[in-house]
Amino acid sequence: MKIVLASFLLVLLCACTKSPESASAPAVAGSAPAPESTPEAEPAMPVPQPEAGAAAPALSAAERVPAFLAAYQSQMFRGLPNADQAAALAEHFSPRLNGLFRDALAGQQSYKARFPTDKPPMIDGDIFSSLFEGATTGTVETVEASGDTAVVRVKYVYSEPDTGKAIETWPDRFLLVREGEGWLIDDVEYLGGWDFAPRGKLSAALAETAALRE
Repeated sequence: MKIVLASFLLVLLCACTKSPESASAPAVAGSAPAPESTPEAEPAMPVPQPEAGAAAPALSAAERVPAFLAAYQSQMFRGLPNADQAAALAEHFSPRLNGLFRDALAGQQSYKARFPTDKPPMIDGDIFSSLFEGATTGTVETVEASGDTAVVRVKYVYSEPDTGKAIETWPDRFLLVREGEGWLIDDVEYLGGWDFAPRGKLSAALAETAALRE
C-alpha cells in the first residue's frame, strides 16, 4: 500500500512541474533559434517630384517686345543683368543674345577683379534704351517682318517722377528673329538723337565688354 501511494505522489509531482504552456519545441542541432516576429513595415510614400517647367509661350513679334518690357520693368535693375536677372529675362532673348549677356558679365567681373577702384563698363544706366535713366513708358509703333527677322519700333517716354510731366520722347528699335513658332529679341538699336546718347546696337556694347575677359 505504501509503495502504491508513493508512486501516485511521484506521478502527481511530475505533472505539476510540466505544463503545455512551459513546454518548448525541441531544438534542432546546428540551427539558430527562430527570431521573434515583427510587424511588417508599411511601404514608404513616394517623394513628390517637381513638375517640369512650362515652356515659354511662342509670341508674335508685336507681343514679344511688350512682354519683355513688362518683365524688365519688374526686375528694376540698371546696367548689365546679373546671373539671376539674366535668367529671369532669358526666355525673351535669342540664344545669341543670351550668350552675349553671359560673356559680357564675365568680362565685367574680370575687369572689376583687375581694377577694383575703377568703374567697370555697363555697370549702370538703362542698356535696353537710348536714355541713361530709362523710359517711363514704351509703346509699339510699327512692326516690320521679313522672312525670319522682324523690326519692332518702340516709342519711349521718360516722365518726371514727381509731376508725371513728359521730359523726353524718342524711338528705339528691337531686332527679332524667328525661333520655332515664335519670335525672340536678338538686338536693340539705339536711335536717341541727343548728345551722349549711345550709338549703334546693344550687341556691339556687349561684345566690347565681353572682350575684357582674361
